[in-house]
Amino acid sequence: MDKGSFGLQRAVFRGLALVYAGLTRVRGWLYDAGVLKRYESRLPVISIGNVTAGGNGKTPLCMYLAEELLGRGFRPVILSRGYGGRLRGPRRVKPGDSPQLVGDEPALMAGSGKIPVYIARSRVAGARRIEADDAGNVILLDDGFQHRALVRQVDIVSIFAGTREAIDHFVAGELLPLGRFREQRQQALRRASLLIVAERRTVPSPEALPPIDGRLLAVMPSGVSVFRSYLEAVGVKNIEDGEVVQPSRIIAFAAIANPAGFFDSLIEMGFTVEAHYEFPDHHSFTERDLQALLDRHPGLPMVCTAKDAVKVHLMDVGIRQRCAALEIKLRVIPADAFAVQIVRRIRGKLSD
Repeated sequence: MDKGSFGLQRAVFRGLALVYAGLTRVRGWLYDAGVLKRYESRLPVISIGNVTAGGNGKTPLCMYLAEELLGRGFRPVILSRGYGGRLRGPRRVKPGDSPQLVGDEPALMAGSGKIPVYIARSRVAGARRIEADDAGNVILLDDGFQHRALVRQVDIVSIFAGTREAIDHFVAGELLPLGRFREQRQQALRRASLLIVAERRTVPSPEALPPIDGRLLAVMPSGVSVFRSYLEAVGVKNIEDGEVVQPSRIIAFAAIANPAGFFDSLIEMGFTVEAHYEFPDHHSFTERDLQALLDRHPGLPMVCTAKDAVKVHLMDVGIRQRCAALEIKLRVIPADAFAVQIVRRIRGKLSD
């Protein structure tokens, strides 16, 4: 693209971003003024979301928080839009449900069967169904920051800081389609209860985390608590039988936003990644897709993410036997302070 065309494209995007900014500002004002009605559940609601497009570690954070609350005596329920699935809901997701029906993330989160997971295009309808089913006593709203029709007691915003490019975009603060922001940065961050600066690769310990880039801290509003999150590798396990796969020569594939951290993690664990393949986020793999990769690399196992594995689980046994998944757990630091702040904010609602 020549300089003139690039300049014209940027001018068009800047104009569209101004229109987008106006629309989001008016929408926010209508909610703040009470013109657009909001539903307040009788259950406390915790939203886990972001302010930029792309992967920000929301789903791993949602799963982490659900387990933390479960361990502290609460009965959390996850409510997701079910992005990428065909069903509108409200519907409780069952372990083994097809990702094509309920969405990748809900299928992944419901896999253990420990935490109830619901999908609903309308978050209000989803909250009402959870109440009617008496499914739990705390609602975790996955990817819910911009869905303001449902009142929440806690708004957690995850900020991806795993690459220099992501940090540069965050500091620039430009709205879609010029940049990555879904709404004006400072206006959005002032609504947040807690901020999480998220890494998207595995690290062996909190001490191995790099310092938070000072440019990020400079644009964060004062008075909002800032925490860190990172990924801890549990191991690579075969999809068919759950056997641990030791470091070896592999091929890797992923259909997630920001997949570089996944590939880097495999290398850091000692795997030799002979080839890697990136697919669009939420890509619906077919058996033909994966068989083509297997045929291209005979004798080598394939490793994917846990999110992609929920699709591979439904495929032919021959493919499942040659595929493994990297299991990870998200960690928040300081963990106790994070949990204490959240519990303090929701206890009042539970005692009403």
